Amino acid sequence: MIKNIDINNELEHISEKLEKTIKHQEREAIFATEANERFEKNFECFSEFFPDIAIAIKNFKTKDDFCLHVTESGHGNFIPSGGNTLLYSQDPITQTEKQIQAQRERPVFSLTDYTGYPEDDDDTRIHSRYMVKLTRFMKKVRAESKPVVRNLPSSFPSAVIFGIGLGYHVPLLLEDTQFDYIFLVEPDFEQFFASLFCTDWFEIIKKIDSNGGCLFFHLGVDHKSFIIDLEKIAEDIGAFSLVRSFCYQHTPGTELNILIKQWSEDYFRFQFGHGFYNDAITGLAHSIHHIRNKAALLTKTTQEIDFDTPIFIVGNGPSLDEAEVFLKNNHQKGIVIAAGTAIASLYKKGIPVDFHVLVERPYSNYKIFGDIFPADEYKKVNLLGLNTLYPDTNKRYKWAGIAGKGNEAGTCLMDVISQVHLSQILPLIPYCNPVVANAALSFLLHMGFRNIYLFGIDNGKQPSGSHHSKDSIYKVNNDDDSEGYGSLEFNGRLIEGNLGGHVVSNDLFLVAHAQLEKLLSLYKVNNCINVGNGAKLQGAIPTAADNLIDIEKEIDKELVISNIKNNYFTVLPVDDVEDRLIAVDRLQDICEHLLSIIDEDITSRSIAAKQLQRQARYVYSLRNTSLGHIFHIIKGALLYYHCPMITLLYQYEDEVFCLEKYKQLNKLWKCYIQEIMADYKIHYDEKCDLGKE
Repeated sequence: MIKNIDINNELEHISEKLEKTIKHQEREAIFATEANERFEKNFECFSEFFPDIAIAIKNFKTKDDFCLHVTESGHGNFIPSGGNTLLYSQDPITQTEKQIQAQRERPVFSLTDYTGYPEDDDDTRIHSRYMVKLTRFMKKVRAESKPVVRNLPSSFPSAVIFGIGLGYHVPLLLEDTQFDYIFLVEPDFEQFFASLFCTDWFEIIKKIDSNGGCLFFHLGVDHKSFIIDLEKIAEDIGAFSLVRSFCYQHTPGTELNILIKQWSEDYFRFQFGHGFYNDAITGLAHSIHHIRNKAALLTKTTQEIDFDTPIFIVGNGPSLDEAEVFLKNNHQKGIVIAAGTAIASLYKKGIPVDFHVLVERPYSNYKIFGDIFPADEYKKVNLLGLNTLYPDTNKRYKWAGIAGKGNEAGTCLMDVISQVHLSQILPLIPYCNPVVANAALSFLLHMGFRNIYLFGIDNGKQPSGSHHSKDSIYKVNNDDDSEGYGSLEFNGRLIEGNLGGHVVSNDLFLVAHAQLEKLLSLYKVNNCINVGNGAKLQGAIPTAADNLIDIEKEIDKELVISNIKNNYFTVLPVDDVEDRLIAVDRLQDICEHLLSIIDEDITSRSIAAKQLQRQARYVYSLRNTSLGHIFHIIKGALLYYHCPMITLLYQYEDEVFCLEKYKQLNKLWKCYIQEIMADYKIHYDEKCDLGKE
């Protein structure tokens, strides 16, 4: 009797297993059919909307063990490369719904504090005045201590989603929240490829497109390329696309964790450096004066690479002192390029300079350089400058060459004139900001030189070391009463040291450091010697000054200098800039249209956000047109106001309060535009007077 019971139980158990197997096979068959149809529709959609991704999909070779496992709920599941567990449970949708619900109730948002702009009432420039007004307004809003947004609303500016997995979370997230900008980040392209069988991307993409949203895929990225991608997007469509983001990690993974850490550390890069009205119109005016002064403009790109000629790019960092003996012994065997105030330090050391690189537009800088270096010595030196440079600077030198700086109103105008009269666009030297060392390296790499030495390009200082060269024009300590100029403090940001340890830096020099690395990578430089105890540069060779070997080979210095002047620079064949190109009337029309959008009534956060989006897209439509200079005249002001405006809209729980404050801030923004309209037609060719007595 017991045996019969055991047999019956076993038969029942076998029957259940067989039934489960049959049902699983049925699920697999249904999934296979649906998955293949879904893949074809997705591929067709990517071919239309994201053709580069479609090509990557087409060319992707799956591994031999690539497999989609069908769950009990009939959905796909996947084991990522290098893993040993499935991404999801046996019911991925329910699991993902719970994850999203938790994220909605305890969201992580990016948030910028817009109350820190210096409240300097003595600075009467338009942009400074409106930034002071903005800061004071935001402080008053903060002082009201309203409850901040705690849950994810039905509309939100941006989403940065780390981990695509099989994509189940994306349509579920979009069911209840509409985003203007969505960034999908997935380091593992294979996971994205697997998602094409599991998620209806074609429906997601078309839904976002029909709502006027923007979707960005960051596939196969690492932490460095991801930030570079974001910087390019911020440049192309505006930093407001990132400043107020819902940040959500869908899948686990070491690389994703590194990406998130890098995003958190580099978020500051999207908060400043937008350019602003006074900078833009001054750059435009200086460019007009460079044309009137018949300045030699950079018009050509090298066709030959020079691996031999030593190029000594010299900054004013403390490591310059370490290399003083080498420079004294070898300056005749290379081309000495002084970056900014390093020209005064080199003069004190008795080291002659061949080219001096300058970038700053204020009159105050022009005056300082007149004070720190003898006028007769300038006549022995050649200048390499950007078109933003105070234009009277050129007259000090033996010769002056000017290059167009990217993302500048003046450069756009010069480019139009070059196309009209030379039938060519002007080459732009890349990554030439934010400090003068960036411009110096960019100039020389653009000209084809690949035997580079960096001295005093420190981007920081040793924790207990000096701020600048001992022969610099700067004070040893900003707080003392000694002679010299004050310098920008290093405030605790750390960069890996060139010879070990680390250097103390700040946000500005972190960007400068990253830009130098981008230059070395862009030009595939493999012989850049980074000398001394500054910051380590990826792509450069760390070298202690004591390990430098004197150069044996002589060079024809005058021939190299002559070739730089004659082979790369041209004077535009015009005496002045035509009024029609300056386009005062078009700026008036553009601003009037912006004002008409601003005056429209708003009744919700989402309508207000669309109002900002329409303004931005209208202004950005001018980019890369003959009115590109007008784009840059307005862009900086727009970003510096739109970023806090979009943040304010979604900062507090009370939507009525947010709209009330938004409308008040909108009035300030409207006044800013009206002042731009009045100012541009009067001052478009007025040189900077900052620092004039």
